[in-house]
Amino acid sequence: MVKKRPIPPQGRRVGVLGKGGTTKSTTLGHLLAHWSDRGIPVAAADQDIPGDGEVGSLLTWARTQNLGGTVHPPIPHTRLREETRRLTPPGGIFAVDTEAWKKVAGGPHFSVLAAVDLAVWFMQPTDTEMERSGSVFGAIDHLTAVGAANVPRLVIVLSMVNRQSKAHIETRAALTDEGYHVLETMIPFTQASRGYAHAVGKPVRLVDNSPMDLLAAELLEEMSK
Repeated sequence: MVKKRPIPPQGRRVGVLGKGGTTKSTTLGHLLAHWSDRGIPVAAADQDIPGDGEVGSLLTWARTQNLGGTVHPPIPHTRLREETRRLTPPGGIFAVDTEAWKKVAGGPHFSVLAAVDLAVWFMQPTDTEMERSGSVFGAIDHLTAVGAANVPRLVIVLSMVNRQSKAHIETRAALTDEGYHVLETMIPFTQASRGYAHAVGKPVRLVDNSPMDLLAAELLEEMSK
């Protein structure tokens, strides 16, 4: 049965952010497919600027496999807010995949934050990543402090999680104590041949109650608020 969640008629825009290697692009590819499977129109922009002769991983994936909607090449940051609104499907979701987060004042990530309704921060549950994540938290606070026209809500996804370790429990508790919203669903670390680490470029497997399915549902609830 196709599962649906309510999205406002004007649609929602979501930014996917994180340091390099946090599975954000891999996860977004799955999310697009799961949202589409629920009957929700989806589209995306791959803002992960590649090297010479390369294209972003999400864009490459979408050119060979059906991710449920159109994935656009990078949009100039000066037009990102305008274009994300134009390209958002009615009653649907437009997602922006970003390059690895860099702590650069006024950098391209600020245009992403200014263009989306929901910012999803992917982080590994380690002390080092807790410290490194402070810059994105500070960016959200800065937009609020200066009275920016658009300040997205921030949610956090713990990724590359080893459930046999207590690190994810301690990280979740520390973030929650600081007032941040950490989603219940976590993306596990696995090197299995059919695991998420090897998913890019292959057909998306839509598995009910998998981490990707549960995360898709949880984010839909966030976007329906």
